[in-house]
Amino acid sequence: VSAKVIGEVRALNIFPIIPYGILAVFYMFWISVALHLFSSGQVVQNNCNSNCCAYDLLEKKVICDRCCGYSIHYTPHVGAAILFHLFGCYWATQFFLACSSTVIAGSVASYYWAHGEASPEIPFLSVFSSMKRLMLYNLGSVALGSLIVSFVESIRFLLESIRRKLKVSTHVPDSMIGKAAYQSSQCFQRSIEWTIKSVNRNAYIMIAITGKSFFKASAIATELIMSNILRIGRVNVIGDVILFLGKLCVSLSSAVFAFFMLDTHKYRSAHNKISSPLLPVVVCWTLGYVVATLFFAVVEMSIETIILSFCQDSEEHGTAQYAPPLLIETLGDQNEMQRLTQGPQ
Repeated sequence: VSAKVIGEVRALNIFPIIPYGILAVFYMFWISVALHLFSSGQVVQNNCNSNCCAYDLLEKKVICDRCCGYSIHYTPHVGAAILFHLFGCYWATQFFLACSSTVIAGSVASYYWAHGEASPEIPFLSVFSSMKRLMLYNLGSVALGSLIVSFVESIRFLLESIRRKLKVSTHVPDSMIGKAAYQSSQCFQRSIEWTIKSVNRNAYIMIAITGKSFFKASAIATELIMSNILRIGRVNVIGDVILFLGKLCVSLSSAVFAFFMLDTHKYRSAHNKISSPLLPVVVCWTLGYVVATLFFAVVEMSIETIILSFCQDSEEHGTAQYAPPLLIETLGDQNEMQRLTQGPQ
């Protein structure tokens, strides 16, 4: 069903280029501002009478009998600006990815709730219609959701830094305070991971389906997942395996194609000769896997949207009235399939 949706809504095939292109432009500006911020500190000479270890470039070794050298000091305002700039980068990244997920979910959901038919309810460029709905109605919810995810990830990063400073990352300390700190950090980390998983992708899907705010959509998604845990878990496990095999096949095909291309006469003689094809093949394999991940993310998002739409349809109408026969045969009950194929008695 997901493949049929992508085949009908053809704009989804090239849609990943748009959000990641926007992210590329954003990173250009972000790196430029970051260079200005990090270069705005004051270069101060260290106290040569202090004892510390420093690497001497002339002698090419570490010397620990003096502390001469230079260090960069930032004012509190510049330090706060650097922290805000780093947090803003992560927030903006999460925001653009959330917008991308919401647009894909809106396009797929419009196909599902229109009985999967090429009706006027599904415009030819449904992706752009979904983008219009996002800009008009759901942009605030997506911004709030990405902010919450970024804030939670920042707390997780701080807890992990504290845990490393306490040196409890690999073993449990003997002291009571160390054990308490270790158990607390582990508990908070698990809670943060669970929160991120529960409010991330599924909340954006329900925002696109129902038009609710982030918190209401997250509650609806959590309730649907808990009430249909076996049905959703069965499809997700099989789907994840198939998607991983698809990514692996695409990346390996890229690597094999690069190897055969480099094995030609053009790259084995004269000034184009390559001593070893290992590095170019590995680079092509990595790039192939990255590109495959970007485009397979559309398929993955389509699958999750169809599953949650099916569950929402079943919750609202008792039976999935808008689902296509193939989906009912896979996810629905046998009596639903008979009702759809035989018609009313």
